Amino acid sequence: MKVNRILQLSVSLFIIIAVLVLVAKISASKKPQQKEIPARPVKTALAVQKDVSIYLDSFGSLSPSNDVNIKSQVTGEIKECHFNEGQDVAKGDLLFTIDTASFQANLDKTVAALAADTADLNLKKDTLARNKTLVEQQLISQQEYDKIQADAASAEAKIKVDQSNIDLAQINLGYCSIGSPIDGVTGKRQVDSGNIVTANTGPTLVNIKTIDPLYVDFTLSEGNLAKVRSAMDNGQLKVAIIIDGDENNKFPGQLQFLSNTVDNTTGTIALRAVVPNKERKLWPGQFARVRLVLGISSNAVIVPYESVQLGQKGNYLFVVTPDNKADLRLVSTGAQVDDDIVIGKGVEAGEKVVISGQMGLAPGVAVQEVKN
Repeated sequence: MKVNRILQLSVSLFIIIAVLVLVAKISASKKPQQKEIPARPVKTALAVQKDVSIYLDSFGSLSPSNDVNIKSQVTGEIKECHFNEGQDVAKGDLLFTIDTASFQANLDKTVAALAADTADLNLKKDTLARNKTLVEQQLISQQEYDKIQADAASAEAKIKVDQSNIDLAQINLGYCSIGSPIDGVTGKRQVDSGNIVTANTGPTLVNIKTIDPLYVDFTLSEGNLAKVRSAMDNGQLKVAIIIDGDENNKFPGQLQFLSNTVDNTTGTIALRAVVPNKERKLWPGQFARVRLVLGISSNAVIVPYESVQLGQKGNYLFVVTPDNKADLRLVSTGAQVDDDIVIGKGVEAGEKVVISGQMGLAPGVAVQEVKN
């Protein structure tokens, strides 16, 4: 009986174990299979190797290379204006005429005084010559002769004064014809014919500005001073000017001036460039974007600026491998060149970099390129 009992228990235990194993297999077969992660859609661009300009961008304003306010140097009535407002004038062109009557009369008076004093001098020289013989023969005293000699010297000095008065009168008469001291463009005429103007302290008659060439004044952060000075040691630096409303044109120029001091208030340093303007496409007072070219970086590797991201370990980007997997690269960056940026190391020319779709990427994740 005991043997049969043991056999029955063994069979029951075996059946129970078999059922448990079968249930485990059935449960295992019902587990969901792990789904494969789909490829991430990304946009890419090629890393390119080429020579690029290294530059600094700033803002500035255009100003005339010459800016002159014309004033009268004599007091008198304006008789005539000889130009139109906004007209091109050359150096020496007549602008205004002031009434010459009083100045001509003064010149005539000084000329007449010179003639009279010249006649008086000649007479006193003759008297001196005659008395020289008499004093030698002791027919007159030395004191009397000295007085005659002093009179002749005084008459000679008076001639020099008369000549100076004539020169001054001629200068003032010349000031009655006001000419342009520079080549440029006239502004608005401030005084009309018939008005009386006073010498030097009177109103500005007209302003003249030189349009070609123009200056562009701009500033850079003092942190860029060392770069600029180092680049200047290698030769004259070039600039490119862009004007709002005419973004398709870049106007070339050359750096002319670097200030001798840093502005402690703003932490900037002032610079000035000269820009040719023969076609008159630029105008004084315009706001300008200024690009100062420091040099050329040869065979630089560049990628789109939007491909570079900033992480805890520094700048990085994703490269698409030949088997369409994402590869994270830590990179060193250089100067920005328009919409691109120079890569010092981390990427080779010809590799594909991700420019859109970086969110959710990780090393080894499959990617699928999306065309623009």
